[in-house]
Amino acid sequence: MYIFAVIATLMASSCSGSESPADSKNICVQRNGYLKVSGHCDSYVECKEFEAVQMMCPDGLHYDPSVQWPNYPCGYPSDVQCNDRGDAQPADPTSDCPHQYGFFPSPLTTPTDCGHYRQCVAGQPHEMLCPSGLAFNPSTSRCDWADLVSTCNVPEFLGFKCPPATYDESKVPVETNHKFEGHCYSFYSCSAGLPRLLSCDAGFAFDPAVARCVDADKVDCSRNRTEQPPLSIHLQPQDKASEKS
Repeated sequence: MYIFAVIATLMASSCSGSESPADSKNICVQRNGYLKVSGHCDSYVECKEFEAVQMMCPDGLHYDPSVQWPNYPCGYPSDVQCNDRGDAQPADPTSDCPHQYGFFPSPLTTPTDCGHYRQCVAGQPHEMLCPSGLAFNPSTSRCDWADLVSTCNVPEFLGFKCPPATYDESKVPVETNHKFEGHCYSFYSCSAGLPRLLSCDAGFAFDPAVARCVDADKVDCSRNRTEQPPLSIHLQPQDKASEKS
């Protein structure tokens, strides 16, 4: 929780606020809440005791009109789209980050190692990894299936290539499951020649003999190298529990 408290402090200090004109009580029809500002993607008004304060999200975050007061109302663009709400503030880049906050391509990424990405927090870069089997997609700023990332060499990245695609009588791709070497609880699922690395539910393991997940007690996992693929940890834009404390 310490790192979240630090992030909350950084972001609270980076949000700008200024008192609105004298008619602010007419703006705030509710005692406490948020109001969007027309023509701006990252500006909003916070009403506190019927008093309006003009606010702006930190660079790289957008105001989310669906957030209820007193929860923190700014989120990553991948979660909060501007659509027709106007423009965002000019970028405030650093030498390592194009915006103060956000998810961006990492210089560590290669066509055969596509899972790296960079998360920027207050202009500081944090190198991150997508969950196993997923690649960072710059067009969505999210971890995605590797075959949806055009710059990723999928067979080299996954270390696996699906057999030729087969189809049923209705020309629907037939899904087949395959062993993930060295892993007892994960497997490759192939559809139309596209591989997806999946995991069995808790208490189950992949049985190559039947090509599906079964009760883990029925599978010999003594030589398994790892129980679950490693997961990446995202630093959130705001520790909501501490924002209003």
